[in-house]
Amino acid sequence: MRDVRSYTPMKKIVLALLLALSVALLVTACDSGKKEEEGANGKPVAGSTSSAPKAETAVQAQAVEEATPPPSPEELDRADRLVAFSNAASMALATGRYAQADVLAAYTKYYLAEWQLAKRPELNTDQDAALARRLTPPVSLFTPEQAQKMAACVQDMNKAIVDMRADYRLLEKYVSDESIQDNGVKGKALAAEILKEHAAFIVARDAYMAIVEGEAAPAEDILLRNHPLKRQIQAAERIFAVFGKTATLLTPSKPDRDALKAQRDELAAAIADGGRPPFMAAPELERQYRAFLKQAGSYAQLFDQGLEEEFYVPVRFEMNKAALASRAAYNDFVKVANQMR
Repeated sequence: MRDVRSYTPMKKIVLALLLALSVALLVTACDSGKKEEEGANGKPVAGSTSSAPKAETAVQAQAVEEATPPPSPEELDRADRLVAFSNAASMALATGRYAQADVLAAYTKYYLAEWQLAKRPELNTDQDAALARRLTPPVSLFTPEQAQKMAACVQDMNKAIVDMRADYRLLEKYVSDESIQDNGVKGKALAAEILKEHAAFIVARDAYMAIVEGEAAPAEDILLRNHPLKRQIQAAERIFAVFGKTATLLTPSKPDRDALKAQRDELAAAIADGGRPPFMAAPELERQYRAFLKQAGSYAQLFDQGLEEEFYVPVRFEMNKAALASRAAYNDFVKVANQMR
């Protein structure tokens, strides 16, 4: 019996998929307070029953922050450069050939589920060269050992992408060759290789970002000190972190539902924390931020649908689209904030 295979452009498949990255942000933000008892879509915020102790902790943290000597100009300069580099690196890994690794993996999983294969996305050589340069840190921003490890991670990512595209090309040829009658055996083997190479890419990418974020996180704390929108920006970071962790949790064939539910609760808490007043900035800036929260709420609704429908592939694609829309909305907020500075 002939195996069921088909080759289609699959316009419904989204090219840009969410990377498992937490976003390093260019703008900085305000003091935190206790969380609301209700999160997004009426979901309870985890630990809301202990809001009083949390409020006391927040007040204590604020007092410590205010008592801490302000950073020196040199510390501020280095912190600014670290956060800027982290942002540039994160964006580079979410663009071009680096984004294609997740795209090809998603296409491969869709093929295994539906026996339909999308065409490989095109490469942009000039853009990819520019992206690679953005992953090279400025001299002295990281230690020589860190810079060496980061370079090795980039090499591993590049190799994984080349291998994935080569095997995906073989899979395309296999799918289009109707003379092959093996009931999908070779296709499954090629798909397994592609997913194995994608796993290697993820390991390298995570190792790279662990170094970058390890330096950028304390730098961002310096820039956020006593900023009026600190709570809102930290809530956005938590939302982006949920996007990344959820993408990672959905990688296995049988995702951990308890871990996914925990991320859903964290998303509700972050959206609620970011949305509660006061918003210590101009009304236009608040409108931009709430547009971002609305997009994050759309992702939350799709998350609920995924939990009900076992995260079927089309739902995952819609979640990716919503996550990207959320990032775009937040970028709009950042642009307006920077214009007001």
